[in-house]
Amino acid sequence: MNRGEFYGRETIILANEFFQLECLAGAGPRIVRLIPSWLGENLFAEVPEAITQTTYGDFHFLGGHRFWIAPESLERTYIPDDREGVTAKKIPHGIRLEGSTQRDVHIRKTITVELSPDRPFAMIKHKIENAGRASIRLAPWALTMLRPHSTAILPQQFGAIDKDGLLPNRTFSFWSYSRWEDPRLKLGEEFITVNADGTKSPFKLGYFNPHGWLGYVFEDTFFVKRWGVRRGEEYPDQGCNAEVYTNDRFIELESLGALVDLEPDDEIVHTETWEVYETEHIPKELFGEKSLNSVLKTTS
Repeated sequence: MNRGEFYGRETIILANEFFQLECLAGAGPRIVRLIPSWLGENLFAEVPEAITQTTYGDFHFLGGHRFWIAPESLERTYIPDDREGVTAKKIPHGIRLEGSTQRDVHIRKTITVELSPDRPFAMIKHKIENAGRASIRLAPWALTMLRPHSTAILPQQFGAIDKDGLLPNRTFSFWSYSRWEDPRLKLGEEFITVNADGTKSPFKLGYFNPHGWLGYVFEDTFFVKRWGVRRGEEYPDQGCNAEVYTNDRFIELESLGALVDLEPDDEIVHTETWEVYETEHIPKELFGEKSLNSVLKTTS
């Protein structure tokens, strides 16, 4: 592992022949860079100027990948994660970033990053521990901020879910600032796309994603994050396990775990896997017989 720097903050660098990951060494836990070897640039958004003021102090978004708890609230979600620091521990093929206990909500967060030595693949484990004395109702929430002038791909439930075809097969959640007529939103039968075209106004869409993956296209690079789907569980935001948010500075792919009552000294783990490909090498199981171009055309 080598050391680097992200806008004045020390980083730890992990790399294989396909891409490089950078994690903050003293804050977070956060992953701030993902650099594919063929792109040579950070695929993650870099927004060090993005700050939200809270009663606990300024929350710095920074860019890249962060770990929150849902449902979203200023009191529990936006507690700054750069006040107490993290402890970085080397593990086989990766690193474990152990955050300090957030004294206001008594939550401790850990992100473990494991890089495949011979594939364009990483496993990201997000662990929440209840270090307090009372049960906490929450869901793990993993958010990845990616560069704009790009497209997010959202696979849909397609076809009937019951033998007679009488039941609804999908639902969506919209936020107060979201609009159906937003030109960035493109509805297709099997896929929905959201274009991050530089428009300043925010847009967000959430839904229950039965496929457990979200995709992202930037130039000749394709990023996909996957996670386990637990049917029959209660999810935040009116039943969402997947959400996409965009504005002029980034587009965000978000996965959520089910809501749980986390008891004192208990923990919950939410695991994502990340894969990064040149667009001509996208795994065929994602789109079936369709090509990436055909998916983008059918939602244009």
